[in-house]
Amino acid sequence: MRGWHAVSGERQDLYLQRLAFALLVGGGAHTLVCWLILQWGFFRGGDAAFAALFLLIWGGHLALLGFAGLRFNRRLEDPSMTEPLMVWSTAALLLSVAFVEELRLAVMTFFFAILHQGVFRVRRRRVARAAASAVAGYALVLLHLQLNGALPRPVAEWSQWLLFALITLAMVLLASEISSIRLRLRERNRQLSDLLERIQDLAIRDELTGLYARRHAMELLDKACRQSRRGGFLLAVAFVDLDHFKRINDRHGHQFGDRVLVRFAELTHRYLGEKDIVARLGGEEFLLVMPVIDLAQARDSVTGLLDALRAQRFMAAPALEVTASVGLTVVGQNETPDQVMARADHLLYRAKAGGRDRVMTAGPP
Repeated sequence: MRGWHAVSGERQDLYLQRLAFALLVGGGAHTLVCWLILQWGFFRGGDAAFAALFLLIWGGHLALLGFAGLRFNRRLEDPSMTEPLMVWSTAALLLSVAFVEELRLAVMTFFFAILHQGVFRVRRRRVARAAASAVAGYALVLLHLQLNGALPRPVAEWSQWLLFALITLAMVLLASEISSIRLRLRERNRQLSDLLERIQDLAIRDELTGLYARRHAMELLDKACRQSRRGGFLLAVAFVDLDHFKRINDRHGHQFGDRVLVRFAELTHRYLGEKDIVARLGGEEFLLVMPVIDLAQARDSVTGLLDALRAQRFMAAPALEVTASVGLTVVGQNETPDQVMARADHLLYRAKAGGRDRVMTAGPP
């Protein structure tokens, strides 16, 4: 037993339904076959022994159902209770086999239905353990009966046991193969899930910097604009352009230019808040979307980011000082994302025209 597992109500209901079906249908079929054996006169002890035995067996069935019904199964490593069900059902078969004469193999064939449940739900080692327990238990029953003189045809009985053991071995080998296929499918599904996650990530993020890509950033900006209008807070939008980036690429190479872009992306994570949206629009252009109290707060955040960028040093170009120009504004009450982007772009143009390495700001229209 372990701590309580987080099992949803729907999942718990499914576990309970499976358990009830296995116990009631499987137990009912087992009881019916043994009752027929009783009618044919092959059940030792007669009606009294049959009633006492199946009262015990059904008491165990109901106890398992009650255990799951009270949700104690959530404390088990496997809340579906597949292995406890297999153990108890096998024990019930072996108990009944001790009272059956001549037709023991007919009763033990129910074990294959028990084994089938475990093939798809428990590890193959546990399936093999259950099979070994059933074969050994069947042998112990026969040995006990033989030692007590209650096995009139030992050769036939042991031949049936051998047949049961061989069929069980074949099923275990089949279960092992099925388990291997299941593990391969699980691994393949994990790989497909990772690939899907990778594709989704590429759809919303820039591969180089890890920042949001332009298309997804515009979706987030549209959502943020609507939230801003409902929530009563200001939303600052900034266009950032790294100054003379083409010159950096030409002088130091594109790989170095990529390192500059990645460094800027890292700085945004360090100097901007968790709720801020940062995206790479393309090339050396970036978009910042920041919930703020006022425009001054947004300007302070952007200025701090640019100061940090200016202070960065690169081993391949120690004398290089990377700067950026920024157009910064706040979203108007009825302004669309395209409109605010156009205003931020215009402010960025003014920042460049004014000498670069600066922030040009404007309030809402």
